[in-house]
Amino acid sequence: MNITTRRNGIKTSVCLLALLLPTLAYADSTAEEIRLLKARLKQLEAKVNEQERTAKTQKVHNNAARPELAPSAAAGLPGPDHLYFKGLEITPAGFFAMETVYRDHWMGADVNTPFQNIPLGFQAAGHTSEWRATARSSRPALMIKADIDKQTHLMAYGEVDFLGASQTANSNTSNSYNLRLRQAYGNVDFDEYGLHVAAGQMWSMITMNSVGIRPDTSLQPPVIDHQYMPGYNWARQPGIRITKDFNKEFWAALSLESSATTYAMPGAPFVGTTALPVYATPILLATPAGGGLFNPANPYSFTRMPDMIAKLAWDGSLADHKIHIEGFGLLRDVTDRAYWGNHNQWGGAGGGGIVVQVIPKLLDFQASGMIGNGIGNYGAGGLPDATFQLSGAPQLINERIAMAGLTLHATPQTDLYAFAGGEFAGKNPQWNAVGNTLYVGGYGNQYYNNLGCGFENDAAINGVATTAAVFPCSGQTKSLRQLTGGIWHTVAQGAFGKIRAGAQYSYTVRDAFAGWGGTPRGTENMVYTSLRYYPFDGPSGVLAPTK
Repeated sequence: MNITTRRNGIKTSVCLLALLLPTLAYADSTAEEIRLLKARLKQLEAKVNEQERTAKTQKVHNNAARPELAPSAAAGLPGPDHLYFKGLEITPAGFFAMETVYRDHWMGADVNTPFQNIPLGFQAAGHTSEWRATARSSRPALMIKADIDKQTHLMAYGEVDFLGASQTANSNTSNSYNLRLRQAYGNVDFDEYGLHVAAGQMWSMITMNSVGIRPDTSLQPPVIDHQYMPGYNWARQPGIRITKDFNKEFWAALSLESSATTYAMPGAPFVGTTALPVYATPILLATPAGGGLFNPANPYSFTRMPDMIAKLAWDGSLADHKIHIEGFGLLRDVTDRAYWGNHNQWGGAGGGGIVVQVIPKLLDFQASGMIGNGIGNYGAGGLPDATFQLSGAPQLINERIAMAGLTLHATPQTDLYAFAGGEFAGKNPQWNAVGNTLYVGGYGNQYYNNLGCGFENDAAINGVATTAAVFPCSGQTKSLRQLTGGIWHTVAQGAFGKIRAGAQYSYTVRDAFAGWGGTPRGTENMVYTSLRYYPFDGPSGVLAPTK
């Protein structure tokens, strides 16, 4: 007896029991007999559902095994997009990569650029160039889907790369580096109510979306640099979000996310002044306790509560031009410990973005940005969130972040792009006279010493080394700006997957605040190349994101 015959027999039994139950209710049957019949009915219904799932899986496997239904890869045609295990639909994704970067000023960085550390003139290493090649950006990923019922759907997604760098990681001989968690989250869709709940490590809700407010529709600039570009606001961090859609057109969401705080220490004071603090330096970051599954070699900021983010979005069209518009608000707490007391400040921001099909299927435009206090950690430029005040309390730094660009789909295989972005920190100096001493602090203070910013530290003047102690350079970053452009081309695509090649050029300027001795500036010209193989991304496969 085959599966179809058994399933039909079970369905017949279910129907007969369903017809008999009302009759038995009026007969002399005992309540216990009716209860047992109802329990049997539920068992049979569950068995029908299980048989249907088994039949679906068997059909997929049979079709894959029959050339006339699912042509083999040997014939150069695509096979099934997914694997099936019990009631799960499993989709492997990701890519293998070989990428290179050239910088005209050495930074000691892989394919992600720490823009806030573009070298100034006093840094000796910055007077030479840098070229690196890496496969560490290779990114395996896995998506699992399942249906609880016709209205409730589950999805789990995880991806990693090899851009982690533990204390033993090195580029000597073996080039040994460790896995880095990028995303690992689950999502539940309740179609009947238009509700979506996601939890785990994923793209922060301040990250731009292309559609709706789902974690799997985040939108990155199409650059090769794995730190993206100054002006792009983003984060990947643990959190939970609840989203409500209204006919998949209007969206509203709230998320709670676990973030960190980055700090800037006071700059070097000019002659005759003293840098804050007046007494002891506030505790901004602390070394974690042993055994807490954090790396004790890295300090961590105080985190008392999650960042709170609310977001609204609209997906529509105007004259056949698809449009996505979104706006969000952020509220966060920044805490330190100083002078036997806890100190905290509330920071936050507002921001948004837009994605427009300027010419459908040919030219796309995207722009995003945010403005607020204590938000440096959410910008690709890596500017600080805060410094500290005379009282030892956190002093939040105001920042503006903005990015815009165009992507031209020149051919079905070739994309060209051009983007511009920047991050701009506000000046927040502090000074206070205590006795005959002028204490200076804050961010961007004009009393900070920049005399040494243009002198290479290992040079000599009249036989005296120009060390940082003699000619210091505060060089606190005022702004980061970048112009970039590039190309992606699909070299080959078929049942074997897809091969893409890309190249990117960027010009980045780092400007520091003016101080005694001038206004330092650093620049960086960078050229990236990328060759990626997407083995699971064929003509009918699931597209893996490039970033």
